[in-house]
Amino acid sequence: MPIDETRYLSVAWEMWQSNQFLVPHINGLPYSHKPPLLFWLIHLGWFLFGVNAWSARLTAPLFGFAGIILTMRLAAMLWPENKEVRSAVPYILTGMFIWSLYGTLTMFDMLLVFFSLLAWLALVRVERGQKAMGWALFGLATGLGLLAKGPVILVYVLPPALFAPWWSSREGNRFWLSWYGGLLAAVTGGTVLALCWALPAARAGGVEYGQAILFGQTAGRVVHSFAHQRPFYWYGVLLPVILFPWFFCLSFWTGCRRLSLDRSVRFCLSAVVPSFFLLSAISGKQLHYSLPLLPPVALLAARGVTDRGVQFFRDRWPMVFLLGILGLVLSVIPWLPLQGRDAVMLKFLPPWIGIGPVIVAICFLFFRPSGTRQHLQSISWGILLLMIFFHLALYRPLHTLYDETALAVKISKVQEQGRMVAVYPAELSDQFQFAGRLTRPLKPMRTLREQVAWSLRNPEQFCLIFTSDRGHWLFQDGAMKQQFKHGWLILCQAAQFSGAYQQWKKGEKLLALDVSVQSRR
Repeated sequence: MPIDETRYLSVAWEMWQSNQFLVPHINGLPYSHKPPLLFWLIHLGWFLFGVNAWSARLTAPLFGFAGIILTMRLAAMLWPENKEVRSAVPYILTGMFIWSLYGTLTMFDMLLVFFSLLAWLALVRVERGQKAMGWALFGLATGLGLLAKGPVILVYVLPPALFAPWWSSREGNRFWLSWYGGLLAAVTGGTVLALCWALPAARAGGVEYGQAILFGQTAGRVVHSFAHQRPFYWYGVLLPVILFPWFFCLSFWTGCRRLSLDRSVRFCLSAVVPSFFLLSAISGKQLHYSLPLLPPVALLAARGVTDRGVQFFRDRWPMVFLLGILGLVLSVIPWLPLQGRDAVMLKFLPPWIGIGPVIVAICFLFFRPSGTRQHLQSISWGILLLMIFFHLALYRPLHTLYDETALAVKISKVQEQGRMVAVYPAELSDQFQFAGRLTRPLKPMRTLREQVAWSLRNPEQFCLIFTSDRGHWLFQDGAMKQQFKHGWLILCQAAQFSGAYQQWKKGEKLLALDVSVQSRR
């Protein structure tokens, strides 16, 4: 399982077993990097079905599925006379590669997508005269979005609200005074909803935790990101990846050129363009931060490709070419003499993994859809089948490189004996709580010297270290070894670790301890 998912499940487990639901904790310390809503939803699943992995992993994907339904509802409200747009939306959205990829992961972004869509639906309701219900729904969506991933929800929901005079057919100063007054009240109400958790949590978690959740995270990510810092143009360069495969479909661009700037199209543009530039201006950038922008892009694409004048027969050739190249690259990579950490991981790729893209390309080559829906279905199903193929093909390699269950269970047994476990690098100390159902924190070590000194003082305790592909040979009898990413995890008694370190210091340079195991926040 990816590192982030493991960490989030560990946070949820530590809250659950300690009966502490106000302040998220990880490895005995307050966890300030994310708000608690996802963890609370995981707890709801555990309350209903017991503590398990499957319900926790289904939580975020269920919000992704609900996001498709809300996008269809938004299409019906924007183009009530055009049912083809509503029917095209799910195929376009599920056909987007990063939507299908991240939609299966335990992450906060699908919650953000859901609440952004809820807020946009609320704006359309207000514009059509349902003021009280609309602003109440907008405030609720904003507040829950704040509890889902913090103030970044405002990047997605405020632009269409502020640019309403551009896309609305309403006129008159009185209406717009009421509009912006309602917007202010709704955002205030949503903020108060989030503060109902944040203020008590800040007091309970301490001064440092309070500053982090109220100020540090937001200011740090916007001004000078402490993680994922990238240049302004980063999202622009990755647009072909974000919009794959539709970016390479000629009908997509033909449909976009044919769009008339009616108020529904302007609404979607106001939800995409300003938010895209705001995300580009924010220092911290990740590919999945663009997920909330995909539903309005899918709406625009659906409106464009359902135009009667759009032709689809040329779309298959770029797809055949790209998938053929992808299949060739994937087939060649395992045989290349690559060097470095990534090369260690790439050797686990099955040599036949390139077959999947080639088969999908062949299907695109010979299948000739007769209409718009069949065309969209063929591309969407092709991408979904490719995703399923990759999941099946990579299951064993990912299980080998990331599954920590056996090691976590061993750590739990060590703790049951009253022993402490010191972990180096420290970033790994929050990876085993859920898998091992740990009830006591691990001891993180920030430097190798600190780990060695602690081991010499506590020879009967245990050490968990991350070492290179060669360094694990220094640990034989009594040590538990497991491959992890580009190296090995070693669990052994502290005396054995300090002995191995002394051998390394004497000249047997096999123990290349790696301090670069990075954690993504």
